[in-house]
Amino acid sequence: MKISILGPAAPFRGGIAQFTDNMAKHMSKKHDVTIFTFIQQYPIIFFPGKNQYVNSSLRITERINAFPTDVNSQLPTPILTPYNPFTWKKAAKEIQKNNPELLIIKFWIPFFCPAYTYIIKYLKKHSKIKISILCHNIEFHEKWIFSDFLVKKMLKNVDKVIVLSENVFIQAQRYVPIQKINKLFHPIYEIETENSQLPTPNSQLKEGGQSFQFLKIPENPTVLFLGYIKPYKGLDILLKAIPLVHEKLPEVQFVIAGEIYGKDSCYTKLLPSNPQNIIFKNQYIPFSEIQHYMNIADVVVVPYRSASQSGIIQIAYSYLLPVIASDVPGLREMIVKNKTGYLFKSEDINDLAKSIIKFYNEKNMVDYKKYITDNNQDYTWEKFVLMI
Repeated sequence: MKISILGPAAPFRGGIAQFTDNMAKHMSKKHDVTIFTFIQQYPIIFFPGKNQYVNSSLRITERINAFPTDVNSQLPTPILTPYNPFTWKKAAKEIQKNNPELLIIKFWIPFFCPAYTYIIKYLKKHSKIKISILCHNIEFHEKWIFSDFLVKKMLKNVDKVIVLSENVFIQAQRYVPIQKINKLFHPIYEIETENSQLPTPNSQLKEGGQSFQFLKIPENPTVLFLGYIKPYKGLDILLKAIPLVHEKLPEVQFVIAGEIYGKDSCYTKLLPSNPQNIIFKNQYIPFSEIQHYMNIADVVVVPYRSASQSGIIQIAYSYLLPVIASDVPGLREMIVKNKTGYLFKSEDINDLAKSIIKFYNEKNMVDYKKYITDNNQDYTWEKFVLMI
């Protein structure tokens, strides 16, 4: 089948771009796949982070080269600036010219609705292309004016809505008939690294201490919070729980690695004046370094206030790491309690601290790697691609 994908891809950074790359790579094994991406993604003035792009051109090249060259050797083609209506018709015509049997559009915030709505309408009028929208979110962590109206209008003419969790499946039914919804799952990420010589699952690097040395972090028991830092992700909840953990386990260090979107002071004010065993790296973490953070960690904490699903959990599982997560829709179905991790009451700092302490007390009694390995068999890209 000839398939086109429209959404973020290299050189744009972040989990959704990585998802696009992983999905296209696996689809390309059996299909003719083309990625169409953005010329510009967001206006710089509205972007809360420091940079929208991956800095290393080597990594971008390496990521693109992950495509099987005998199936698809094309670079992602930039065709659309969502906030520039003058690019919308050109983008639609470019997709029409490519003439795929199926177009998969990546969607996660209402900002993209006007551009996507135009492209969908144009293609439905001028082609026979089947259109699916892969919705990472449908109800949004931040407030958007007219979001319901914009999403309904965008989804009105699509053939399928693809969702990745039970939570988003339920939300999608507010906008389209259930028959239009294809409920899948969030597959396990495959992390492309700059150095293919480095082993990726956790044990080999950790035994030699290479990752602790690379990150210049003391070799102590480590709890990891990883990823973009936004209010809904609940880092403040974790920071408030840390002193309670240190009362029982003062040797445990907390590594917080990710770029703050918003005011730094929302989090720095919660740190003690002389923080012991708290390492805060307020910066974008490239995928080439994620292996090192995963290799120093004993457990990953996901203290989100709300969630559609979590790419961070699937990255942790790809390194056979257990996860402690909030008991909220979108996360709870990703945790097999006491086997792949633990759940704590959402926004309850005492319960979070108890869960971390429980993990360390039971750490040598539970074979997390075996349970996670078994669990991962249900979340492969091969299964995902077949279900699309």
